[in-house]
Amino acid sequence: MMTEKLVSELQAAYMFFEMYCAIEDEIPHHSEAMNKSKHFWSLTRNAHLEATRSTLARIYDQDDKHLSVKSWLKNFKVSQLKDEYFQPNDLDKFGRKPLVAGEIDDDIESVSDRDPLVKTFYVRHRHTEIAHISLKNAQKGVSFFERYPLSRLDIQALIDRAAELINKYSAHHSGRTYAMTTFQNRDYKYILDKILGT
Repeated sequence: MMTEKLVSELQAAYMFFEMYCAIEDEIPHHSEAMNKSKHFWSLTRNAHLEATRSTLARIYDQDDKHLSVKSWLKNFKVSQLKDEYFQPNDLDKFGRKPLVAGEIDDDIESVSDRDPLVKTFYVRHRHTEIAHISLKNAQKGVSFFERYPLSRLDIQALIDRAAELINKYSAHHSGRTYAMTTFQNRDYKYILDKILGT
């Protein structure tokens, strides 16, 4: 149940961010039409980015009292990780390479705020502009989104990192992996083309 809830959060992050990127990528092709309703498109695009950030803030929460990829890994280490995962066999019972002792600790570190990318997102973005607005920064006219920017590749890397870790340990535990739903039928494209024309 806990894994499914975290996967659901990740799937939402994937879809929100995919939609944000799709709209961004359509701007050069429909700039004239989009400018006729620029407030709508600006708000729509930003809503998907804000939804991505909010969802990622939960996924990368550093408080072990909350469900996050970090607390999930810690829980997995205590409750599920058995010696069988470290046997010196070529492949485990699911046909995968065994985990290396200490590997999960490195993976936990990679989703902690000691990792530079996680620190920028969680400490600088989440604490100052996502979960709440920093009074100090607001008084100075400072935006940590601008001072410590994260590119589209950075945000995608955070989403992918969490998904890869959940699938990695789920696969070793139960042989199960989770698909991060994408818009395979490009339904947004249909809407954009109908509204803006091609």
